[in-house]
Amino acid sequence: MAKGAIAKSEVTSRIEAAFGTDYIGEVDKKIYVWANENGERVQVALSLTCPKNPVSVVGGSIPETASGDWDFDDDAVATTPTVMAKAEITQEEKDKVADLMAKLGL
Repeated sequence: MAKGAIAKSEVTSRIEAAFGTDYIGEVDKKIYVWANENGERVQVALSLTCPKNPVSVVGGSIPETASGDWDFDDDAVATTPTVMAKAEITQEEKDKVADLMAKLGL
């Protein structure tokens, strides 16, 4: 099983519980839910990935409401995005690629 598969399954279960009857299901590794926009029902597709380099939130943690749920309607709670350094390919990774290419005759 790929790293993060159990975590993604747990997140999917939480999304399903949070959206209740608005949860549609999972198709082609995307989670589909219903949402309202200007009085119209629209589908939203969510794709889950586990990043190689996790991000951090400025200030330590993401604010939650007293119930522990996220408050998406509270405009007063805003976080500043963290600028992450660009991932650099290490010399060891470059050497492995060169070795593989040589072995494969590419």
